[in-house]
Amino acid sequence: MSNESCANLYIFFDIHTANVVLLVKMLMANLVYASSSSVYGTTKKSNDLMAHFGFTNRLLKGQTIRIYNYGNCRRDFTYVDDIVEGIVRVMGKAPARSKGEDGLPVPPYKVYNIGGGQPENLLDFVQILQEELVRARVLPRDYDFEAHKELVPMQPGDVPVTYADASALERDFGFVPRVTLREGLRQFAEWYKEYYG
Repeated sequence: MSNESCANLYIFFDIHTANVVLLVKMLMANLVYASSSSVYGTTKKSNDLMAHFGFTNRLLKGQTIRIYNYGNCRRDFTYVDDIVEGIVRVMGKAPARSKGEDGLPVPPYKVYNIGGGQPENLLDFVQILQEELVRARVLPRDYDFEAHKELVPMQPGDVPVTYADASALERDFGFVPRVTLREGLRQFAEWYKEYYG
């Protein structure tokens, strides 16, 4: 990518789409809007808003984890390394500038979802996380997970299934996230053990 197109390429994540389109029209800049789906993985900062981190911290403290909609939720969990790979690929190719039928410039932007498009059951996510936390010796083999799980109703405003349609990302960049849920949670558990002891 040339320095000129690089200087005019903006990438936004998870901002309301209407705001992004308005911003693009104002800037007349190359823009890529990349929306990530249920990101998880390693991070240097404890973030209880991320399910895997919050669940791990609560389990280590002997607290209960709440599983909404009685576990009948499906999410398109995407490992952070796959998000980064998607961003790097998108950054390498700025959207083309063009003119509309009226001869005026059309704001150059693209929208990409970064996610595997394969929603996983939340109970499977929790089960795999538990297994990997034990495997990495974050939690003891005899940890009573059932005593620390609470199945509760759906949260107001939540939805039972979310997943990314990453077909544009695959079409334009030949990329779809590759890290399986088991591989990603294994990497997280091993990292957690090493980082936090």
